[in-house]
Amino acid sequence: MRSLPLRWRIVTALIALTLGTTLALSMLAQHFLESGLQLQDNISASTGRALNDAVELARNHYESRKEALADMGNRLIQSPLPAEAHRTGNLQSIRDLLDRHDMADARLRLADAAEIASLNLRGSLSGPVVHRAGERDASLKMIVPVDRNGPSGAALVITSPMVELNNVEQAVQAHQYLRMIGSDLRGEFFFYFLAATIGLLLLACLMGVRIGFGVTHPLDELVKGTRELAQDNLDYRIPAGRDDEIGLLIGSFNRMAEDLTQNRRQRLEAEKIAAWREIARRLAHEIKNPLTPIQLTVQQIRDKYPGEDPVYAKLVQDCTEIVTEEVESLRKLVQEFADFARMPSLSLGRHSLNDVITDIVRLYPDAGIVLELGTKVPDLDLDSEQMRRVLINLIENGLEAAGEHGRIVIQTENHPDSVKLLVVDSGPGVPEPDRERIFQPHVTTRQGGMGMGLAEVRSIVESHGGQIVAASAPGGGAQFEISLPVPGVGASQPEERI
Repeated sequence: MRSLPLRWRIVTALIALTLGTTLALSMLAQHFLESGLQLQDNISASTGRALNDAVELARNHYESRKEALADMGNRLIQSPLPAEAHRTGNLQSIRDLLDRHDMADARLRLADAAEIASLNLRGSLSGPVVHRAGERDASLKMIVPVDRNGPSGAALVITSPMVELNNVEQAVQAHQYLRMIGSDLRGEFFFYFLAATIGLLLLACLMGVRIGFGVTHPLDELVKGTRELAQDNLDYRIPAGRDDEIGLLIGSFNRMAEDLTQNRRQRLEAEKIAAWREIARRLAHEIKNPLTPIQLTVQQIRDKYPGEDPVYAKLVQDCTEIVTEEVESLRKLVQEFADFARMPSLSLGRHSLNDVITDIVRLYPDAGIVLELGTKVPDLDLDSEQMRRVLINLIENGLEAAGEHGRIVIQTENHPDSVKLLVVDSGPGVPEPDRERIFQPHVTTRQGGMGMGLAEVRSIVESHGGQIVAASAPGGGAQFEISLPVPGVGASQPEERI
């Protein structure tokens, strides 16, 4: 049975982890909630009984205080003290009376007709009236008319605070509220738990999809890349853009593909060079052997002719010269094939590239060669004779391409791990499609050339561990750029040719 793809396994794992964690937390919260509610019920029962007793006591106290206030009101209505207090504005005598009857906490003041009218008392104020101060205020308020003989425009207002009753009523209301919300906690807990679970699951899905696709998409690209490489598509590259471990893996894959491409190119080049060398070796062997007998035979025919016919003698002489010249041409051709087929092994030594270039340029005193040699170019591991062949080939090609009034510039540049040698001519340049082909054997743009020179140049440069490329010069013409490794700076070491 085929397993789920990695991205969906990541999503499923995140959802399962979220759901399991949420369920575990909900069970723990449910346990504490039930324990708390049970404890609350136990406390609530005893608290309720205590509050009922406290309410009963508070009500008895309230009634006794109300009766005491009523008695005090009857005393005051029969006393001249209210009228005297109203006339003088001094309530001290009434305050002393209240203190003597255990009402020291009562508040005392005078009220005018407007205030009495705002109290909305039922009926006329002809005697003391005791009532509760308000719905939320359990204090007792008594109003005593100043004139005991009938209605008056002023009255005494005595307020007796009932702090105990207020506290008990507030406690009863809080207890009732707690009992009411206790039964709703389970429903609210389930609702909030369901909402939180759905939210967490959605968040886990989004994170799982993001993480899963973010991880597996580049992995899919890597899988696709390996398949492309397996199908010999070495030019396939994975787009970069990540700076994490997967980005490093993609970079390693691209570098591996680049190395495979380079290795295949080098292998193909080596196979082509080997094949051409074998062909050159056989051609040199097959052509070189009959050249000398042909030349000797023709010369012998010329020398042994006994006749006196001047016309025929001249014909024999001309034919002999033509055959001799063509034989010499064939000898040069055979020598080129032989040199290409039999590259000597490198004899490396520490040499100055600038000195090698200067020695070669002395062979061309009348050519327009300009030297721009770097001053800090280090000595390199070179086979000076082989490097001379490289320079001679490039200079000869440049002189032929630039013409009689052409110009050749030879430059050297020092780089951190290599030295660059540039040979630039003022000729027509090399077309871009031919910039790689010209280094192959038997490919040439020169009249009468055999196409072995640049192939030999590349072979020598690569045997030194370097590279050569053809490009277009900034001012027109051809530019050949050779990179040679600096010894001991991590560059690839030259390979000894066999």
